[in-house]
Amino acid sequence: MTITKEFKDELVSFETIEERLDFLKNKFKDKTAYLVSCGPSLTKNDQSLLKERLKDELVICAKQSLNYLNEICDIHLVSTYNFQPYDYKNPNTIKSWQLTAMNMQNELNRIVYEWGHDIDLYFPVISGPWITLEGSTAYTRNFDNWKKLGTDTQVLWGPGILYESGFPMCYLLGVSKIVTIGWDIGDISRYNGNDRDPNWIEQHAQELYTSNVGKGPSYIELKNTIECTSDMYEWFERQSIQVEILSDTNPADNRFKRIKIEDL
Repeated sequence: MTITKEFKDELVSFETIEERLDFLKNKFKDKTAYLVSCGPSLTKNDQSLLKERLKDELVICAKQSLNYLNEICDIHLVSTYNFQPYDYKNPNTIKSWQLTAMNMQNELNRIVYEWGHDIDLYFPVISGPWITLEGSTAYTRNFDNWKKLGTDTQVLWGPGILYESGFPMCYLLGVSKIVTIGWDIGDISRYNGNDRDPNWIEQHAQELYTSNVGKGPSYIELKNTIECTSDMYEWFERQSIQVEILSDTNPADNRFKRIKIEDL
């Protein structure tokens, strides 16, 4: 059903996570990854057309965006935060879990014994109390952190699943182009002087959610997540990775090329 059908059985035959990550290294060298997130622009795109355009491509879905492209998702990026049960329609989807390093064993137990979900990959995200938010990738703008997934089998606090799993996974796979779909980051103007956006759910594709999205990032956290994209653009250039954005609201650096669904 998807391109992962060719190798998923071999992937899960390896006993250790280190072996599995090593197996994936450069698996899609010089290919294009379609990295899908849960922003409201996702569901503005015609679902049938997206599935038709991407059916033979490498599709990586973050969290609830799986529910929009379930049948063609190759890799599902998921965490225990704001978790909702997933009904996978594609037996070849690789389930990749990012875990909180300080609570990793408890989260593994919860996934397997409480939620009954499969784990094909997992890796720890180093966050508090081991580092402060000021040590995260968005704050330090040290995007070489994303290379850790293939070496130390861990990543640093993003914040955000695309900064912790999405872009590191694309780098691990060796792609030369990333097209983001539904990556809207957020709108700090909606905070209206509050530390948190009181209507954070509105910054998501709400129809895909059955669980609470939580309180969302703080104003300063989201501000840094947006502003770091200027250095992010230059980092991708140095890695010879082209990034295009399918979103009409993403506030990332304007040097990133914006595209429409017709351009896929």
